[in-house]
Amino acid sequence: MAEVREIIFYGKSGDGVHALVDQVAQRLIKRGFYVIAYPEYDPERRETLAKVHVRVSKEPIHVRGPVMNPEIAVLLDVRLLRDNQEALGARKIIVNAPSREIVTKYAGNVNGEVINVNLSELRRTGTDYSMGIVDLIINTLLNG
Repeated sequence: MAEVREIIFYGKSGDGVHALVDQVAQRLIKRGFYVIAYPEYDPERRETLAKVHVRVSKEPIHVRGPVMNPEIAVLLDVRLLRDNQEALGARKIIVNAPSREIVTKYAGNVNGEVINVNLSELRRTGTDYSMGIVDLIINTLLNG
């Protein structure tokens, strides 16, 4: 049975989480991986949690259902760390935060490795950060 790698993405509606997941999935597919990605939404529509479950493997994926123990958690808003326990259990957490101290403020001590990226500052300056964050996610997944 092939190894299935799991990633979970968190964002608020309008953060671009689906576009980010689509870019990651397309790049992995071009590298020969199988990818399953599906969203989960809160009942409301505006400014609500958007969670996207992603599985990646070198062979067809037969596992369905939510990602409960992700290897990587990607959060487009550091405040989302408060209420998402499966993210805190990830081996690696990529989070939109200006510093590690902010991550600690919202989540306390985190067991996994935290990679903080200040996406908010990049957005303010008009920098297109999408390819950089996609590369970071893929490199984190493939290179451990």
